Amino acid sequence: MTRLSYIDYHTCGEPVRIVTSGYPQLTGVGILDKRRQAREQHDHLRRAMMLEPRGHDGMYGVIPVAASHPEAAFGVLFTHNEGYSTMCGHATIALGRYAIEQGLVAASEPVTRFAIEAPCGLLRLACEVEGNDVGNVIFESVPAFALARDLVVPVPGYGDVTTDIAYGGAYYCILPASRFGLDLMQTPVEEIVAAAGALTDQVRATLAITHPTEPDLGFLYGTIVTDEAGPEEDSFNLCVFAERQIDRSPTGSGVTARM
Repeated sequence: MTRLSYIDYHTCGEPVRIVTSGYPQLTGVGILDKRRQAREQHDHLRRAMMLEPRGHDGMYGVIPVAASHPEAAFGVLFTHNEGYSTMCGHATIALGRYAIEQGLVAASEPVTRFAIEAPCGLLRLACEVEGNDVGNVIFESVPAFALARDLVVPVPGYGDVTTDIAYGGAYYCILPASRFGLDLMQTPVEEIVAAAGALTDQVRATLAITHPTEPDLGFLYGTIVTDEAGPEEDSFNLCVFAERQIDRSPTGSGVTARM
């Protein structure tokens, strides 16, 4: 029997369950090799941590692993209700605090800087430190880019829907709710999730998405439904990822893709 230990954090209300001990050592050479090994050989442990009765349909997790990148303090695998993602901004922010509080990196006032290796690449963190307290955490993510602009997708039940697809460590469809005939602030969330999920399903079924360098990164992670805010206005969005899981935070990788 495997006994796992973990600590629960949250960022903007989005949970982050970080494994502290008990997970089998992964022997893959690179971080993507370790991700494949976790998925193929130890997925029962992800399900035990993420799903009922120990988790819930909105749970998110991190499995720290040995880094293969020489600049990284450690590596991480990201988990959710369906599988393993390639980038997560809210978990990266939680990891900044976790790494300092648990002694994985040496604290240095006023700012502690270090890097983490994620499946999408190297993430550089800067964490405010005062005494024993860790304050704000910021990070520099991997390069972002647009894959498609104004792509017209016939979506059953919604007609032709125009969307962009962009990458910020993971690929997302990004579009305002109005293109589904919905309102981000007024429409019941279940209807927004259904629309976003229908678009994700259709794009996955009809469009081959590839990454410029890593085949394992070439897949559509989810759909981000936005408001109608202009370039100079505050904007809100809802990310529906994996198998219709809702992100309660702004979605770090999704915000990177939106930018």
